Amino acid sequence: LGSLLPVDADRDRFLHVLGIHGDPVASRKRIGAARRKGERFEGEAYSYSRAFSYVPSLDDRAWAATERAKLELGDVTVLDPTAGGGAIPFESARLGFRTFGNDINPVASLVERATIEYPLVHGLRVLAEYQRIAADFVRRREERLSPFFPVEADNDVMVTNFLWARTIRCPHCEGLVPLSPNWRITSDGTGVRLNPIHGVGPGDRERRIDFEIVSSVKHQSHGTMSGGDATCPFPDCGRVIPGDEVKSQAQAGRMGEQLYAVAFKRREVVGRTKSGKVKERWVRGYRAPTMEGDVTVLVNSTLEQRLPEWEALDILPTEAIDSISNYDRGHRMYGMNRWIDMFSSRQLLGHCISVEVFREILEEERNAGRLNDTLKAAFVYLSFSVDKLVNYNARSTRWDGSIGRVRSVFDSHNFAMVWSYAEIVPLIRGVGRDWAVDQTAACIKELSDLSRPGGVQEDYAQPGFDFENGDRQYIPPPVMLSCGSGDSLGHISDGSIDAVTLDPPYYDNVMYAELSDFFYVWLKRTAGYVYPELFRRALTDKENEAIANPAKFQDQKGAKVLAGRDYQHRMAAIFSEMRRVLKPDGIMTLMFTHKATGAWDALTKGLMEAGFAITASWPINTEAEGSLHIKDKSAANSTVCLVCRPRTDNG
Repeated sequence: LGSLLPVDADRDRFLHVLGIHGDPVASRKRIGAARRKGERFEGEAYSYSRAFSYVPSLDDRAWAATERAKLELGDVTVLDPTAGGGAIPFESARLGFRTFGNDINPVASLVERATIEYPLVHGLRVLAEYQRIAADFVRRREERLSPFFPVEADNDVMVTNFLWARTIRCPHCEGLVPLSPNWRITSDGTGVRLNPIHGVGPGDRERRIDFEIVSSVKHQSHGTMSGGDATCPFPDCGRVIPGDEVKSQAQAGRMGEQLYAVAFKRREVVGRTKSGKVKERWVRGYRAPTMEGDVTVLVNSTLEQRLPEWEALDILPTEAIDSISNYDRGHRMYGMNRWIDMFSSRQLLGHCISVEVFREILEEERNAGRLNDTLKAAFVYLSFSVDKLVNYNARSTRWDGSIGRVRSVFDSHNFAMVWSYAEIVPLIRGVGRDWAVDQTAACIKELSDLSRPGGVQEDYAQPGFDFENGDRQYIPPPVMLSCGSGDSLGHISDGSIDAVTLDPPYYDNVMYAELSDFFYVWLKRTAGYVYPELFRRALTDKENEAIANPAKFQDQKGAKVLAGRDYQHRMAAIFSEMRRVLKPDGIMTLMFTHKATGAWDALTKGLMEAGFAITASWPINTEAEGSLHIKDKSAANSTVCLVCRPRTDNG
């Protein structure tokens, strides 16, 4: 918005449209003072709601249009050629501008549609359809998964998670060694003590570890993994197992897993209301695994039986992990060469059942003639729910004892090797709908609230619906989203864009395509049956992605330098395309967050090659201290905004 308004636009009104309805500087000073004193800030830190939650009103949009008219440049068209999940085009649409958004990555492009287009076009109708098909999905999936998650004998106990440790054989004593850097379960001292079963002594392959839940740190056993090396926990051995041996066993398929703890919730009665209604709460607890709950044989036999059928029906993601890889330490180095290797047998079984049920319902709706655009959007949201559960139910998830829940695979922007992982129980018995389904429904509602002036209405997406007592009618702005390279946007005419606003790829900080393959291989088998044009490739496009990716040059000398040069050329091509589509008096505002001089050198050279001049710049503190984009990386705390104008022929 700041890029599009005249310089003398009313600053207070500008801040109001942004959702800044008070003094943020004074609020930050209060927070800072409390932090310096080691105090927790009490009450509301800010005098107004979070800025992003404010929906620009029709009056706000009219004011912006009036200010824009002073420049005599007509209607506004905004473009983001590297939009990612769509934050910039989302805000452009919220301001009522004609909007173009693009990304080369199909996963990001689909998220753009679900974030911007679907709430804007379909409103609450897509939420109603989503809830209808999601309820059917959860019911069917639960029926098929129930045998693999035994019911607790105590009706007041509900198992929520299983905690697993990877295992190897000690090469010195043949004992089965569970791997974990520590055996903490909660921050209050609850953890695990290892009880070795020695068998007849070293060399006996029956040697194993049993587990006991203890309530204090002093009774917990020491971790068995440190710096990639393992330590045998059997007292009559206790030798170090080198990291190369750990990798060797993993690559040979001999790394296993062992259940060491079960997390549950117990229902407790805490009193009664005045009307006599029972008041209850669910209290977290932990126990050691029991033989009664072991369904390993059933899971493996069922999976073995279903795998050929699922592979034939393209339900199983058998694709090999791409050879262009920067994260081998998180998968290939430890024997995970295909995407199915990222999941345990029960996790894989559950995810494939989810895909199977998704496709069944989709086919039934298509055969019944109900598969209109609104229902297609609902199925995309359902595919996101499936992928969300995949993200929280894999061998790379971890248990966070400080809050008592599972951390996702992408708790950090990589494929980290996790020695002990947590498994979610994906059933809904006794607790309402599936949590991933519920969270997606909440997102649809929130996006609908944020997308249109006047909030959500029952007739939300009807063109010309009266939002303000009949005196004005709201028509959603045109939004055009595409999936392709930012250097080739042939559907956009020359000199037709007023403002290009982009936050380009973070040089070498995040390997977007490589990481998104984890989601792509599952989305291809769900959303790909709704929008097949987005999922024609086996995996995402890494060759044409505009990042500094040294893995593309791994067999060449100076791979890092070559990667930087490749980034510069690709960004220059994108900027050249922006030069083509921008109006002669258009503006490009570019945001960048990186400390490395090489990143800035590549970016600015690309701008100059494309015929842009940088006319202004300023830093804005945009990054949270714990942001995964910047933590322990070469990214900066501040984003620098560069204002760029097309150069004239005479320079």
